[in-house]
Amino acid sequence: MLRPAPPLRIPPPSAAAWLLLPLSVVANGAVFWPAACLVAITAAGARHYGAMLVWYGLAVGFDRNALILAPFVAAVLIGARVRWQLLPLAPVFALAMLLARAHAAPSLLALRQPITLPAAPSLWTILQMLPWIGTLPLGGLALTSAFGTAVAYGAWASTQPLRPLEVRERALLCALAIPMLLPGLDPSAFMLAGGLALHAALLERSAPRRRIAALVGIGMLVACSGGVGAAAFGAIAMIGATLLQARAVLKRGAANDNPAMAWAAAARPLPLPRVMC
Repeated sequence: MLRPAPPLRIPPPSAAAWLLLPLSVVANGAVFWPAACLVAITAAGARHYGAMLVWYGLAVGFDRNALILAPFVAAVLIGARVRWQLLPLAPVFALAMLLARAHAAPSLLALRQPITLPAAPSLWTILQMLPWIGTLPLGGLALTSAFGTAVAYGAWASTQPLRPLEVRERALLCALAIPMLLPGLDPSAFMLAGGLALHAALLERSAPRRRIAALVGIGMLVACSGGVGAAAFGAIAMIGATLLQARAVLKRGAANDNPAMAWAAAARPLPLPRVMC
């Protein structure tokens, strides 16, 4: 006998999530999309996938920079085998946010976009500084490399366990690696990475976490000073932060790849056999 499918239940966001609404007035709304992505990542770690899709849709509808987190969201959906009935939540809420800002939005949402800064501290700003490569069209190569990295990241991350700590670590890696390879962005694209790195440094208070947070902050500050040369110097710090985060995430993922070894390490030692004399 076939049982009816359980009704869709979207867990309500936590009380802290409502603090995002006042943040939308800070810096012409530039803080809203990374804050909404942080709530979506927290919901993913708590396995509230409906809430994750709702808040991620709101972030995408508010600012296109939130699309850099798309490989992480896709990997969570694939790894958790989320029901297809939940998938339309993200595009529906993104469209609702776009319509609200375009037509009947109050002054809280109808804000001007933040001022576009010269260039994000990405890998391509370093290549543009080279005299023999500055005139080459690198847009196609940049998009191809970013797409390939996103696919490889999604294929790897979808096989990893969905624990809160690992989820945040993989989200930070995505927030660093994807804008590092995309051209035409401004430093605000790394605001999510800065928030995640600072959050990890405050939680663990270890030297590697402080180094990653410091490198991300330095890269953003140097890039915000203006000019392609400043963005190139900031990109060096961002590349260092990305490599450190990739090393930490891949090392932790490799340690969790063999569940039998993890079970054996956690199991009690076997009793010694009794020797009969």
